[in-house]
Amino acid sequence: MAQADSTCVNDKNLGIKIEGELDDFQIIEEKSDSEDDDKISNKSSRAVDTLSPIPSSLVKPSSSPSVCGNVAVTNSENVVIGNHTIFNGPVTIKQVIQNSSGVENPSYTRTEDDDAPKRQYHEESKHDSSIKTFHIQKWHKITFSAVCIVILGGIFAILSIILSHSGQDDPTSTSISDEDTSTKSTDPLIIAPDHLRIVSRTDWLAQPVENELDKIRQPVPWVIISHTATESCSSQSECVLRVRLIQMFHIESRNWDDIGYNFLVAGDGSAYHGRGWDYIGAHTLGYNRYSIGISFIGTFNNDPPPKKQLDACIKLLRRGVAIGKLAKDYKLFAHRQLSSTLSPGDKLYDIIKEWPHFVKNFTDVSELLPNY
Repeated sequence: MAQADSTCVNDKNLGIKIEGELDDFQIIEEKSDSEDDDKISNKSSRAVDTLSPIPSSLVKPSSSPSVCGNVAVTNSENVVIGNHTIFNGPVTIKQVIQNSSGVENPSYTRTEDDDAPKRQYHEESKHDSSIKTFHIQKWHKITFSAVCIVILGGIFAILSIILSHSGQDDPTSTSISDEDTSTKSTDPLIIAPDHLRIVSRTDWLAQPVENELDKIRQPVPWVIISHTATESCSSQSECVLRVRLIQMFHIESRNWDDIGYNFLVAGDGSAYHGRGWDYIGAHTLGYNRYSIGISFIGTFNNDPPPKKQLDACIKLLRRGVAIGKLAKDYKLFAHRQLSSTLSPGDKLYDIIKEWPHFVKNFTDVSELLPNY
């Protein structure tokens, strides 16, 4: 059985606090400052053998309990335990989780409020973990994006350098200069003024050749300039139509295996791939196997070709020399010099005869023929 351990004093009020099961507890007397409380406290220091349930009407809340050991007494007027009156006055009995010895009170019932701080801490820890994970993922994304940008930038830089070098022509490969022809572009919007677009046979929708073409010996020693004696063109759609009509005329009307010219230069500033550098053309009878035939799309008896069409021809000649398809000392002829025709027209003839490599004076063309 339990006994009282000590006496606790509280201002004007007496109360008890019971820890553990109700059939085994200790009562501590608290001494009051008032005279009535002194009388009560003198009677209360005794051992308790039995405990009967305390009516709820005798238990009142305490505003400021005085705690001493295992029993807290406040606002006490009357306490009855078994057959004994221990305190006269209302008491407040509070149930706690553990007693002073550290043993958990089996009669204590845990509520949701007691678990709330732990759940809140668990939720906050989980939230902090998710924030940390989010920051790690964001950092990884930023780093990966930066690496990709650097790699792509390096690839584009290398490709631009390669393309710029491939588009440049060797200035020593041909004697045609900008001062001689006065055809250098002065347009500040042109990023690569020496670039030439060669439209492939696929792009201008060429029909297949009728028979296998004969290879030409390279480097080719001659270049023959002509015109198509058709309407001119200034856009790619128009020029594609002109080239297709010329090929159809050569194949179906003249029974040739393909379009007769090796290349055609157009008013849109592009060169159109005919038979190309590697095959013998059908443009100048008797001289095809020695020459590359370049034809200006249009008729130039009265009007000269536009500047970008002339530039396209000059760039094509430079490229032929640079890639070894044309001889460095190639000879340039007008179509009319080798055949009975007005081609390439008076205006165009007046222009090309001022170009380097143009053969002006000769009495017998056979003396100029290569030895093969």
